[in-house]
Amino acid sequence: MDFDEGLKKVNEANQQIVDANSTVTDVIMSTFIFTWRWWFGVALIVLPWVTWFIFRDRKSTGRLLCAGFFVMIFSAVLDTLGIEFGLWSYPVKVVPSPTLSFSFRLSVLPVFAMFFIQIKPKVIAIIKAIIYAGVSAYIGMPILASIQMYKKLNWAYTYSFFILSSMYLIAHWLYNLQSYEKVQTNPTLKIININTNFFRRKQKSR
Repeated sequence: MDFDEGLKKVNEANQQIVDANSTVTDVIMSTFIFTWRWWFGVALIVLPWVTWFIFRDRKSTGRLLCAGFFVMIFSAVLDTLGIEFGLWSYPVKVVPSPTLSFSFRLSVLPVFAMFFIQIKPKVIAIIKAIIYAGVSAYIGMPILASIQMYKKLNWAYTYSFFILSSMYLIAHWLYNLQSYEKVQTNPTLKIININTNFFRRKQKSR
């Protein structure tokens, strides 16, 4: 296969992806939308974030979001790889994206992690990670599988347990970084200091 043939194959594969996305969208719009499973998925997207916004630790909002965004990005990458390699799938979807579960990966998991980090901060992180991963892998995923919102193919819940526990520990580490420091600057004082330093240098040069 030469270079031009390779480009042709890639273009054909990309077109198949476009066709698959179109099929998923058509199925959602014609079959899944407004069913109780679809509304359940919508609730999983909205309610966790609303709950977190109400009960979050306002003094640590930035730290919590940093940890939560990490979980979202990590989960999105993991979902993409898992679906591309045929490890799992999401039969019933809320949003027409073949490679991502907005309900679980971008809502439940990050919010669940942020609440775990916020509650009982003195508890050892590894204990929280085990509970977090155990509930997510052995309770959350089987529930989603029972209502056709998650399908395990060439995968095991135990694999998810170890990945989720590691993900939580990294999120916990990010939350506890010592580099978070609120910058407080007074523009007027800053200008005065600059001008003072300028005149001092002028006097020294004389």
